Amino acid sequence: MGKRGRNLREMRAEYEAAVSRGLISEEAPKRTRDSYARSATPESRPSRSAGPARLKVVWAVCDVGGRSVLTFPYAEKGQAEAHAAALKARGKGTHFLRAEKVPLD
Repeated sequence: MGKRGRNLREMRAEYEAAVSRGLISEEAPKRTRDSYARSATPESRPSRSAGPARLKVVWAVCDVGGRSVLTFPYAEKGQAEAHAAALKARGKGTHFLRAEKVPLD
């Protein structure tokens, strides 16, 4: 284990003994409260990132390959289902509905 910390009284006694021997001048510069304060110029901090972009959910009508054919706002799910059904009825292949997250504009 480490040594025990020094007592403040012991350190003060050593200081006074050094002053009486003339090893340390009594007029040594003392620190003031201002010397502990930070400098006047603020430190430059890295700027905060804006964070992840906000997203919204839309309904995407997709083909068999998963490619998005057309997107509809989330509230218009019925129209998206109707469009997918119309594409199937026309013989344009199999289409399905999928919810996607896209950046908020």
